[in-house]
Amino acid sequence: MTTGQTMLTLAAFVFLSTVLMNFYGTLAMTGADISSGQDGILATTITTSYLEIAQGLAFDEITDTSSIAINNPTALTASGSLGPDGADEDSLYKFNDFDDFKGFSFEKEAGGTGRRYRTTFNVYYVSTTNVETSSSARTFLKRMDLKTWRTFPPARTTDDLDTLNMSFVVGYFHFD
Repeated sequence: MTTGQTMLTLAAFVFLSTVLMNFYGTLAMTGADISSGQDGILATTITTSYLEIAQGLAFDEITDTSSIAINNPTALTASGSLGPDGADEDSLYKFNDFDDFKGFSFEKEAGGTGRRYRTTFNVYYVSTTNVETSSSARTFLKRMDLKTWRTFPPARTTDDLDTLNMSFVVGYFHFD
């Protein structure tokens, strides 16, 4: 083998190595994008499940135990008392009204993935003219803000780890 052939062979190996490194680098970035997309889908699914549970609950503690229409919002729970009605409401499945979620934080594993997600909740009354504005006065509208993010496996410094923020407004209406 001559020197020219040796140089040509080395150049081919360098070229092949460069192509392979770029290919595997692109493949790794694609895997990270797929993983990030999967995180978004799982976080959305978990958050939507919590919203569906909340939608099935009564608007307020008083509306859970009464079939009589409430015409005055002052009969509802005071805004400073929103949250679980007692120490026995310490679980998602023991909640009986919408505002019991206030201040809670749940961690859930997405089945079969080994990933864990934490969701925090805040519930408050909102203005009847603008649901973006919280109200210290009782109204017939409550808003739930949820934040969900992946807690396990821990994020690397190169990961794009997003927090999913969702809000939901529920109103009290009674039809006779």
